[in-house]
Amino acid sequence: MSENVQEIDAARFEEEVVNSPLPVVLDFYSTECPPCEALAPRFAAAADRYAGKVRFMKVMRQTNRELAVELGVMSSPTVLFLKAGVEAGQRVSGQIRPADLQAGVEALLR
Repeated sequence: MSENVQEIDAARFEEEVVNSPLPVVLDFYSTECPPCEALAPRFAAAADRYAGKVRFMKVMRQTNRELAVELGVMSSPTVLFLKAGVEAGQRVSGQIRPADLQAGVEALLR
């Protein structure tokens, strides 16, 4: 995992996402999930590309179920694009194409 991707849990959501001075791309992933594994290197590459402009974080959905349900995340992977803890773009899930990930990040920067 890239040094520009931070793993968080529900206890750190407010501190790291809601109170973040930068927009956040948040990946809810699961273990033994082929689409999650396919997304991981693209997510890390995007984190490196947008370092200092957007924060990239990951949350394991199985161990943070309450947060996932609260945010309406029902499948893995699901990527949310947030500003000040509020969704600021269209979430993507399932087999996430690199173009969809990039479009979401670019929308955060407008």
